[in-house]
Amino acid sequence: MTHPRPLLAISFMSLSLACRSVGTLPVCPATLVSSERALEADTRVLPPAQWLSLLVRGVDRTTMLPPEDPHECSNRPVALAWPDERSAAIDPRSTARPLPPRPLTDADMTFAEGPDGQILVWARITHFDDGTALGPVALARWVERGVEIRGIGTLWAPQRRARLRLEPLGEDAQLLVADGERCTSDDLKSCTREVYLLPLIEQRFMQANLVVDDAAVGPARVITTERRATILSDGWIRRSDVQRRLRLSGDTTVINEVIRIRLCDPSSEPELCREEHRHAEDRPLAWQDGRFTTTRSAWDDTP
Repeated sequence: MTHPRPLLAISFMSLSLACRSVGTLPVCPATLVSSERALEADTRVLPPAQWLSLLVRGVDRTTMLPPEDPHECSNRPVALAWPDERSAAIDPRSTARPLPPRPLTDADMTFAEGPDGQILVWARITHFDDGTALGPVALARWVERGVEIRGIGTLWAPQRRARLRLEPLGEDAQLLVADGERCTSDDLKSCTREVYLLPLIEQRFMQANLVVDDAAVGPARVITTERRATILSDGWIRRSDVQRRLRLSGDTTVINEVIRIRLCDPSSEPELCREEHRHAEDRPLAWQDGRFTTTRSAWDDTP
């Protein structure tokens, strides 16, 4: 199932784009053709609007509105493509509603340093009511005549305070780790931090499922904090929370998980709590057969 979404592309005279996908060539090579050596390649500075024009096509440069049928620089739709209907159905983002298109700004871009002086770039061109955003994500590098796009794909992830990094994945692949805060309202208490994992394989950032004890549970993501509160018969409140941290080290990846359960007296000011239970574990996260697999979390059985 495919979810097409709008995208941003600004055209400007000094850039020409050609897309290839053969061998180790750039997937979307872009060169500055105004001179033999591009000024931007010397200064390593390119305005965000021009970065957007490298990644996406069809943006109205006057209004800065994304096109109705957005495509990224390799001419593929800016969309999520899942291998089957079930994968799309269990994606928690499938119920999110896109917000009305608006002019895109520098705030819709996230940059990060990649390996060997490369650059990770995410252009958010469609925003949703659940605090997520969708758009092309790329791995780029500077060359003598401009910018080369060495990896491209679609990222749909939380947009507030977004961060990107690239990690090794096995012997011949890399892993995009994208995390951010998903806020459903202006109240920061509504925010949850989530991490999405997209393997970079043959210059494409791919969507991947997460499988827990042989059952697919949705896209490969880690929710870093979850909380529950239960009012007990005596008026006290049982507060449960889990803190997760993704640890990547070479071929070994684990989800470090700490669960706390506290009993709290809401009549006191400030609220007084005593710890009832604490549990910590490392859940292995393995990449195999095009998917991530892990074990069941003790949080699933926590009241």
